Amino acid sequence: MSKRKNFYDDDYIPYKDQKEKSDVNTGNPHDIFEYLTARVYKQDEYCKDAAMVLYQHAKGITSRNFVCGPAGSGKTYVYECIRDIWPDTVIVNAANISADGWSGGNKATDFLDRLDPSGKPAIVVFDEFDKLASPKFAKTGENVSASIQSEFLKMVEGDVITVGGRRGEPRRVFDTSKMSFVFCGSFSERALGIADTMNESGFGFGREKHIHKAYENRLTISDIIDAGVIPELASRATRLTNVVPLSVEDYKYLLTEHSGSPLKKLEQTYKMKFIIDDGKLEKIAVSAFESGLGVRNAAAALQRLIDDRIFANFDPDGHGEDAQDPDTLVL
Repeated sequence: MSKRKNFYDDDYIPYKDQKEKSDVNTGNPHDIFEYLTARVYKQDEYCKDAAMVLYQHAKGITSRNFVCGPAGSGKTYVYECIRDIWPDTVIVNAANISADGWSGGNKATDFLDRLDPSGKPAIVVFDEFDKLASPKFAKTGENVSASIQSEFLKMVEGDVITVGGRRGEPRRVFDTSKMSFVFCGSFSERALGIADTMNESGFGFGREKHIHKAYENRLTISDIIDAGVIPELASRATRLTNVVPLSVEDYKYLLTEHSGSPLKKLEQTYKMKFIIDDGKLEKIAVSAFESGLGVRNAAAALQRLIDDRIFANFDPDGHGEDAQDPDTLVL
């Protein structure tokens, strides 16, 4: 048995990176699921559904998927992890897409510029899709959002799209019937509306009334249609996944204890042990929770805290306040 390496050894490979460097078998959904849950906390249902999306896609079985959940809960991050093992995964900000024929903005098919038609079939993730779907009306009364979604409808049904061919550009042809699509969004207004309705109609005779919160009730296909997704597109969904909201305690665990925690990754990068004050950890976790910016924003806050501490403690003669234990830094 090989000797276990310490994180401060020069040839140490972090657990998270060991998993990235190994070959994940896309022909085994359990293998994909294990890979995802090592990186994503408290979203086992979502990881299972995403594992099945990739497993079936790799076998040539395409799907159309909707993902609902609050900001900062990992909706996009799961497919960033999928992209590590299936590089032909494209993540598109759908909020910036405008109707075909309109000036300005990105178009629904612009993501094809990032693909090679001779490569593997792509998994295409449209993030912030709820912002695109929210009804927006032109002066003529036309629902522009519905018009844009009609272009998506052609893609998910399977269309042959030609890109380029002008001004000497190479002509590239894509068959979208071989692509899988994922539409992610918070659908927060609908989630808040459901909670308000439950609170208004709730009963509290003789006992404390339960206060319903957004996302406490799972969103359904009917809910995303009410939020603006056209029925023709919503009805073609292979699956709809609800992502679990995270609490302040969840963020604290994610930041410091989870196998993919930012603090552990920073320890591995700096080859030092970091000890964070409970109050500072609470402040960072509360900020991540209340802002909805998620773990990545909290990780940036940790990085700034470490940078400030290293700068304040630096002593070229090695006589800083932590000099007695150069492998440990109290934040």
